[in-house]
Amino acid sequence: MKRNMELELLEWRKRLFELRKKYRDTPPGFQNDVEEKLCLEKLSREQEEYRKKREHCLEDFWEPKEEPFAGRELYLERIQDIFRKGKGPAVLYGMGGIGKTAIARAYALRCRKEYDGVIFLSCSGDFQMIFGDDVRLPISNLRYSQDKYGGKGRYMREKLKILGKIGEKKRLLLILDDCNMEQDRYMKRVFSLPFHILVTTRRDPASWGGCSGVYVGELEKEEWKKFVRLYCEREPEKEEWKELFSYWKQVGGHTLLMMLRMRGMKAEGRPDELPEALAEDLFCSFSLKKQEKQILRELSLLPVQGIRESLYFRVSEADRRALERLKSCLLVRAEDIEEGRERLISLHPIIAEAARKIFLPTQYNCRKILHGFYKIARNSWNCTYLENQKIEPYIFAIFQAFPKPEAWLAREFGSFITWLWVQGYFEEAKKECRKLTVSVEHHYGNCHQITGETYLKMAASCYNSMNFEESESWYFKAFDCMDQCRPFDDRYFHYRSAACSKISRIYRYREGKDNLKKALELIRQALFYEKKYWDFCEENGIWHEEDDPENSYRHWQLGEARILFDLGKMDEALKLGCEAKAGLLREIDEGKNYQYELNEFDRFLIKAMAAQREFSRAEELAVQVVETARIYRKDQSKEMASSEEQLADVWLASGQSEKAAELYGQILSRLEEDFPYQKQWIKKIREKWRQALEQGENS
Repeated sequence: MKRNMELELLEWRKRLFELRKKYRDTPPGFQNDVEEKLCLEKLSREQEEYRKKREHCLEDFWEPKEEPFAGRELYLERIQDIFRKGKGPAVLYGMGGIGKTAIARAYALRCRKEYDGVIFLSCSGDFQMIFGDDVRLPISNLRYSQDKYGGKGRYMREKLKILGKIGEKKRLLLILDDCNMEQDRYMKRVFSLPFHILVTTRRDPASWGGCSGVYVGELEKEEWKKFVRLYCEREPEKEEWKELFSYWKQVGGHTLLMMLRMRGMKAEGRPDELPEALAEDLFCSFSLKKQEKQILRELSLLPVQGIRESLYFRVSEADRRALERLKSCLLVRAEDIEEGRERLISLHPIIAEAARKIFLPTQYNCRKILHGFYKIARNSWNCTYLENQKIEPYIFAIFQAFPKPEAWLAREFGSFITWLWVQGYFEEAKKECRKLTVSVEHHYGNCHQITGETYLKMAASCYNSMNFEESESWYFKAFDCMDQCRPFDDRYFHYRSAACSKISRIYRYREGKDNLKKALELIRQALFYEKKYWDFCEENGIWHEEDDPENSYRHWQLGEARILFDLGKMDEALKLGCEAKAGLLREIDEGKNYQYELNEFDRFLIKAMAAQREFSRAEELAVQVVETARIYRKDQSKEMASSEEQLADVWLASGQSEKAAELYGQILSRLEEDFPYQKQWIKKIREKWRQALEQGENS
C-alpha cells in the first residue's frame, strides 16, 4: 500500500502539538501561551497548504460575449426545456455552417447567470485528446505525467472522475462544439458528467444514445428577414429583398453562406457537407491575393480554437492588412481576449476545411510558419514549463498536419522533438524522431552530416525517456557517422564535437579507470572540435542561437571537470568547473538566455564542494539550485526531485540527518505518487531515507 508520507508527517505534528499542550508542566511541553499560539499557527498553515496542493478546481472558464444573433428562439427554448427536464445532453445537429454554434453561444450568453461557469471545448479529435489536454481544460493540481500515469487512458479516467466531483459542487455548462465523432470509448462517461451538456455536431446523435437531439435546419423565412435586417443594419429596398430572397432559396437558408452573402459573396448550388465546388466558391468570389491565401493556408493547419494574433505574427510573415481584409470578409474570425489588449484569430471549421482542399498546405509552402515555431521551440530547455506550454497545441497540430517530415526540415522538426521531451512527452518524442530519422536516411543516406545530427537527436530522445541501452546504440551510430562524413555546412565541427562529448559521457558512466581515461580523451577531442567551430563562427560573423559555440564549449569543460573529479583530481576539477560556470555567466550578462543551464554547472560544484567538506557553500548553492528548478520546471518534475535529492545529500553528509530524512521522505512520497515506474530511483531514495533516520537515531 502506497504511503502518503506528507500526510503522516502532518498527523505526527498534530499529535505532537496535542502532547505538548497536554503536558505543559514538562520540559517538552509549551512554556507559555505565545509559544503554543505560534506552534498552532504554523500547524494550521501547513495543513492549509497541504489541502490547497490537493484541491481540484477548474482554472479557466469561457466568457460568452455579445454577438450578432437573430431568430432561432425556438431552439433556445428547446435547449432550456431539455435541461429543465433533466434529459441532457442537448445535442444540436445539422449540416456544417447552419448555425449550431451560434445557437449554443447565444444560449450560454442568455443563461450565463444560471451557471457558475461555462466550459467551451472545440472538438478537434477524440475525447481523450480533448479532455486529456491540460491547456484546453486545465484543473488545478492535476497535470498529465507519463511517469505517473503510464498512458493517457489512466489519466483520462482520473480526470473525468475529478470533473464529476467538481460538477457536483458547482452548476456548470459544458459546450462541446463541432463534436463529429461517430462513437468514442469515453462518450458515455463524458455525457454522464453532472453538468448541463450542450453538444453541436454534424452527425445524427441517434447512434450515441442517451441524448436529446435538436435538429437545426435552414433559416425560416421570418427568421431570415430578421437575419437580413441585423446584418444590413437597415431596411433593404424592394429589389434587394427580391435578390436576397432568391439567394436564400438557392442556398437553402444556409446560415454561414447567408452571412457571407451579406458581405457581398455569392454561391451557386445547394451545399451539403462541403463539396469541392462549394469550397472553391467560398474563396473565389473574393479576389484573394497571395498573402491572403497564405494566411488561410497557415491558419487551416492550426487547432480550431485558433491562435493569439501576436503569436501568429511572431511565427509567420503575414501582412497585417491582408489579415484585416480576411476578417472583413468573414473568412477569419477574431475574438477579443484580455479586455481588448489581445485577439484570438481562427477559421470556422468549414472555411478551414475548404482552405485545406483549395490551397493544399505542404511543408514547402508552409515552411515560414514552421521555421517561426522552430525559432521559439529551439530554446525550450531554457524556458519555464508554462512558457513552453503556450505553444503546445501548435506543436501537436504541426505533427498531425505533417506526419511524414521532410528531410530538409530536419532541424525544424528536431527542435519540435526536443520540445516534446523537455515537456515530458518522452514516447511522443521517440515516435516522431523515428519518423524523422527514416526520412533523413532515405534522403541523405547514412553517411551525411544531417543524418549524424538526426542520430544524435534520436539518441537524446531515448536517453531522456531513460532507455539508456538504446540511447548508447544511437550515440555510437552518430559518432561513426560524424567521423566518416564530409562537412555539409558551417555547423559540422559543432556536431562532431557533440558526438565526441556524448560518447565521452558513456565511457565515464562505465566502471574502471581505463574507461575514465577514454572518456577524458574524447571530451578533449570534443573541446578541440568545438573550439574550431567557435573560431569559424567568429571569423565569419556567424551565430546560431541553438548551437552557440561558447555555450557548448562551457558544457564540454564541465564534462572534463566531472571526469577529473572521478579520477580523484579534486582541485583541478573544481577549478575547471568554476571556469566553465564563469564563462556561462559572461554569456548571460551579454543577454543570452541560459539561466536554467546554470543549474547543471552548480550541481557539479555542489558535488565537488561537498567532497572537500565545504558544506556551508554547498548547502547555499544547493538551495539556489532547488529554487531555479522550481521556477523553470513544475514542482512535480524529475528535475525538481533530483535537485532536492542533492540538497538532502549535502545535509546528510554534513550531519544534518533530521533535515535530510524529512526531505528524503518528501521526495520519496512524490516519486511514489508521480513517478511510480522509476523503481531504481525510488529504491535509492528509500535507502538514503533509512540511512538518514538511522544516523539521526545514533547521533
